[in-house]
Amino acid sequence: MTTDSVVLDLDESRIVIPRDRRLRKVYLEFSSRCNLNCPMCFRESWTEPQGDMDWDLFLRLASDLEQFPRLETVHFLGIGEPFCNPRLVEAVGIIKSGNRRVRITTNATLLDRSAARALVAAGADIVDLSVEAENVPWPGRVNSLETLSKAAEELLEARRHAGSNACETRIALVVTRSNLPLVPDIVRSLKGRGVSAVSVSNLLPTDMEADANRLYPLSLEEEVAVRSKLYTQFQHAGIKPELPRFALSTERHCNFVRSESCFIRWDGLVAPCLRLCHGYSEIVLGREKEVVPWFFGDLKRQGLAEIWDDPGYVSFRWRLRRALYASCLDCNLLRSCEYAKTTESDCWGDSPACSDCLWDRNLIRCP
Repeated sequence: MTTDSVVLDLDESRIVIPRDRRLRKVYLEFSSRCNLNCPMCFRESWTEPQGDMDWDLFLRLASDLEQFPRLETVHFLGIGEPFCNPRLVEAVGIIKSGNRRVRITTNATLLDRSAARALVAAGADIVDLSVEAENVPWPGRVNSLETLSKAAEELLEARRHAGSNACETRIALVVTRSNLPLVPDIVRSLKGRGVSAVSVSNLLPTDMEADANRLYPLSLEEEVAVRSKLYTQFQHAGIKPELPRFALSTERHCNFVRSESCFIRWDGLVAPCLRLCHGYSEIVLGREKEVVPWFFGDLKRQGLAEIWDDPGYVSFRWRLRRALYASCLDCNLLRSCEYAKTTESDCWGDSPACSDCLWDRNLIRCP
């Protein structure tokens, strides 16, 4: 076989997978640090060092992106807060100079007037304001809805000041049993403040206390009622809703693979998705699971094209695109299975194990 293809042996078949450069979206963790300390965050169970992306590493990455002609978007998103890296706006400008779309997800607490005007001037395309709707006073946050509303207003004022349509403002919202009744308050806080869309996700619990607050799984009838209510509330405010599933479906789609994405950590390690970029504990439908981070390369030693073309990564994407991996949530041996305790491998012999990922059931969503 030529170096332009990868061979995958599957049962009694031999699959020839052409290598490609169809990378369309890069999730970039510009910083793993955060100015907040939210108890439901993955970071609470970390034992990893934290930091900002080295500037020389970022510049090499920006140069590497030129090898991917179909690349559309660089999304500054990760477990950390991108504004914790003081060179965020400068980085946005460099990505925009390569004619890529730039999207940023932020907790909004550091998005003041100066930052909003700088993002508009740099040409950022979308800013997602992540709101915690529990009205709990996290460190650095006086009132989450007040912070959210103020950040949206600053972005709206910055667009008007510059006479620009840059920095479309969207909301990223995690819904739970306890905050679902608060959604009308969120809608009222956002109406008329230039917010175009809301991306809704369910909660991914990291401990049993948080697990009691998840909204899913609902019956199909309950799901219709919840989705209809959420859709109507946001639609009436002129905000386009993007909603998750609330019922458990057998159908699986890895949106990270289907959107031709990769995730780059602050230290240059390249993971296939947000779920597998760090190690932490999660609760999957009442069952504790250890997430073992998985990487296909390291930008400190390899170029992004070399990592993307790695045979293991090519085969991984091919399998996930076709949902050819184990499905723990449909297995009657789940409660006694050792494989289901970590993401290290599954009973099909695949590593990493995506066998009970809640993202591929569309219960958990990224903006």
